[in-house]
Amino acid sequence: MPTNPVYLLDLYVYKPPEELVVSMVDVDVAWNERRKHEGSIFTKDTLSEEDQAKADAEAQDIIDFQYRVWQKAGLSDNATYLPKSVHPKFCGNNPRTDLDSAAEECRMAVCGAVEGLLKKTGLRPKDIDILVTTCSIYCPTPSMASMVVNAFGLRKDIQAYHCGGMGCANGVVGVNLVADLLKAHPNSIALFVTNETTTPAFYKGRDKHRLVTNVLFRMGGAAMLLTNKRALIPRAKYALQHRVRVHCGASNEAYKTIWYGPDAEGLNGIYLGLDVVKEASRGLTHAMVRIGRHVLTWGQIGQWLWTEAQRRLIGRKDVAPFSPCFGDCINHFLIHAGGAKVLDGIGKNLKITEAHLWPSRTVLRYYGNVSSSTTWYTLAAVESLRGVRKGDKVLQIGVGSGIKVGVNVWKALRDIEDVHDAWRMRAEAGDRTRLPNVRHGGLHAGLRLLSLALLGLLLALLVRFVVPLTHPSALQQGGGGSGLEGLVAAAGGLMRGTAQRLLGGGGEAAAAAAAAGPGAA
Repeated sequence: MPTNPVYLLDLYVYKPPEELVVSMVDVDVAWNERRKHEGSIFTKDTLSEEDQAKADAEAQDIIDFQYRVWQKAGLSDNATYLPKSVHPKFCGNNPRTDLDSAAEECRMAVCGAVEGLLKKTGLRPKDIDILVTTCSIYCPTPSMASMVVNAFGLRKDIQAYHCGGMGCANGVVGVNLVADLLKAHPNSIALFVTNETTTPAFYKGRDKHRLVTNVLFRMGGAAMLLTNKRALIPRAKYALQHRVRVHCGASNEAYKTIWYGPDAEGLNGIYLGLDVVKEASRGLTHAMVRIGRHVLTWGQIGQWLWTEAQRRLIGRKDVAPFSPCFGDCINHFLIHAGGAKVLDGIGKNLKITEAHLWPSRTVLRYYGNVSSSTTWYTLAAVESLRGVRKGDKVLQIGVGSGIKVGVNVWKALRDIEDVHDAWRMRAEAGDRTRLPNVRHGGLHAGLRLLSLALLGLLLALLVRFVVPLTHPSALQQGGGGSGLEGLVAAAGGLMRGTAQRLLGGGGEAAAAAAAAGPGAA
């Protein structure tokens, strides 16, 4: 447990009213109206017949492109939500992206989430000591944090901060800021609010790099209460065990792959470069290497050591580097649902099953990409439709512009079967599965001890049989002993260094034991 523990008391994810559900029928009508009236430069009367044909073909190509993105995105044809300002049923082919419309959407989602959370927990606005809000594109003055202070009458000494331009990752990365603020303010309660107001982010142009976000992004918001207040620990759902953040912004390729700005015609939109997946994967790899040492099982550590021994001591070039299956050490995954292909790639890299990906796919289907709120919608889906067992580990992954990556590991403090308002319809529709009445703690402890014993035996056999066969010079008379001792020392150093990387500072004793084992044998 961290020296300054942080607990997640509860969360609430906003469910917009049903009148804002996006139907593919409405989208189809709006897209085709745009194709009929827009053309290439909005003034058809000035175009020749040949140029008009080209303009119509270009407009149709844009429509076809958006259809292809929609079909592959993983969103439902009749489930996600948009505000009236950019909703095709209400605005048709004339979306409104002005500040008043943005403020209306923001207040609806943010205040709806905060109000739901306070009502759910029974806490009063004056109980809140720290407030952190986040939204990338919409950054009003006064800030979103000030809007929450005003709407709920928070205290005058509230520590209030707003994070702008931080992208989809900040729903996870922002937990670091909240945790640091709680560390500086013991015995406090923090309110963390995530939102991406879609109105100002809606793109009216024809650049395909910017049109993708129109198809994927939807309205939503989430509010979480985190605390280090001892009196509230018995009510908390989770303890924050580990947190890792990676920022690849020093690389120009990573920095420029996602950005908000104008196209060639001066129309603003979120640009998604062709290298988004590659740069995001690179950042995620760095983050998972750092988090892996905290969560891998003893059995996986043994596999890592055995693989490294074959590759570096014996020189086996045909042995692939060890790639852990995170599904063996994590119970639930909260992965940012940027799109169906994104989830496919992350699932493959983490070696997790479709069952692990199901909550994230469900969020994408029914709520779309809700930016920094996405992983919180996923946690609400897990609690509502799957349930969480006491002691379960929950891995939360956020990836966003920068490129920034955040990874948090939460541990459940009790059994949780909390049906959230946002998922009540799915639970009532039969998507819910109940927790089995089993306990695994004793079994896992026994397996860890068995894995540790087998690891010691493996290292002993390695030094006893494999090293003399692969290094016969170590058996020569006279100086033979020093050769074998050198190899043993090298093996010990390898095991010690690997164990330290996997286990962190707390693994020094285990590393020393692993290094001493072969020598004793």
